[in-house]
Amino acid sequence: MVILIVVAAVSVRSMVKNAEDRAWVTHTHIVLEQLDAVLSNLVDAETGQRGYIITGEVSYLEPYNDSRAHVNQNLAELRALTADNTNQQRALDLLEPATATTLSTLQERIDIRDRKGLAATAEVVRAGSAKLLMDQIRALIAGMRMEENRLLKSRSEEAGASLRQTRIVIVVGEILGFAFLSLAGAIVGQEMTRRSLAEQEVRQLNRDLERRVAERTAELDERAKELAERAKELARSNAELQQFAYVASHDLQEPLRMVASFTQLLAKRYKDKLDDDAREFINYAVDGATRMQALISDLLTYARVGTQGKDLAPTDCEALFKRVLESLRFVIGESGVVISHDPLPTVMADPQQLGQLFQNLLTNAIKFRGAEPPRVNVSVEINGSEWKISFRDNGIGISPEHAERVFVIFQRLHTKTEYPGTGIGLAICKKIVERHGGRIWIEPSVGGGSTFCITIPVVPIRKVEERKQNELRSPAVAR
Repeated sequence: MVILIVVAAVSVRSMVKNAEDRAWVTHTHIVLEQLDAVLSNLVDAETGQRGYIITGEVSYLEPYNDSRAHVNQNLAELRALTADNTNQQRALDLLEPATATTLSTLQERIDIRDRKGLAATAEVVRAGSAKLLMDQIRALIAGMRMEENRLLKSRSEEAGASLRQTRIVIVVGEILGFAFLSLAGAIVGQEMTRRSLAEQEVRQLNRDLERRVAERTAELDERAKELAERAKELARSNAELQQFAYVASHDLQEPLRMVASFTQLLAKRYKDKLDDDAREFINYAVDGATRMQALISDLLTYARVGTQGKDLAPTDCEALFKRVLESLRFVIGESGVVISHDPLPTVMADPQQLGQLFQNLLTNAIKFRGAEPPRVNVSVEINGSEWKISFRDNGIGISPEHAERVFVIFQRLHTKTEYPGTGIGLAICKKIVERHGGRIWIEPSVGGGSTFCITIPVVPIRKVEERKQNELRSPAVAR
């Protein structure tokens, strides 16, 4: 592209130069024409003057007067046309006075003819120098013509050279243009071929992708069917497990109650006949049956969190917390614990399970109290889209390495003689919190004690109520 632009610029410059050269050639021809016109007009003026002198006819003065006027005009144009040529200007400096003298001489002869007649005029003509002046003028004009012919030859040669250069540049430009177009055509052809191959490759990749998507979709459909079957199987298994848990709890608790009752009755009726070892053995049996009953009851509670929970509904945690405190009134009075709390929010929850969560965390804080009077503080804050409720106590605390272990079922950090329990309480808390879409964890407490933190999602109660009303109205619309 740059080469074509350069060729175009050179072509334009050559054409401009050729036009200038041709203009100078034309200019030289015009100067030559004006020189011929000066000589021709002087000859015509002399001829008209001679005819008038010989015949006395006024009609011969018309060409004389016309030629006289034209001579002055021709000289003025020559002065302007040769303004750039010093030699011609010097020649004009000689030609103009010679021409003026000649014209003045011709006018004097005409005046003598008018006053004195033909004979006197003829005598003046014979004695005059008009012929010498005309010879001088012809010589000056010949010199000027020679100068112009020299310039004409030089300028014609320059015009021819510039014309040839222009033609060469145009031919070279055409050749380069053709070469450029050929090269551009080859490049475009290669690009089109490459693009066609790329499009074919893209189409092939699209077909492969569509095939893979179809295969993957079929696999996902098969997986979905398998998951649906497994979900059905899991639901059936859960139903059977729930039925088994109910039957097992009923069938296991009843014999345990009988063992405990009859063992206690045996100890009461035959206490005078039993020695200390027998009474100790009976106490072990009663304690084991009682602990087994509590363990089965807690297992049933753990299993029913996800299977027999109620639908989540707007729950006033403040009122629920007060009911939990009322139910723990005896334990609170016996332990002397001081419980304080921030205003609690209203959340979407299962009231029974949320109350059990509060009760388990409070009894846990009371059970694992230290030597100081027990204190429990419940604080509330909102973090983005969830409520964070923290239960902080001043009890014996939990080591950081056991912060996750305490939420695993049957995991105990102390023996049953130190702190009674089944090891399921915190596992039940975790399951309840997770069912409500939250989390539970233990944060380090400065100054001892433990801080159990739970989160519950913040859900606009109004939207939940509107959704429930829509669900209640939808069957009626369907009918």
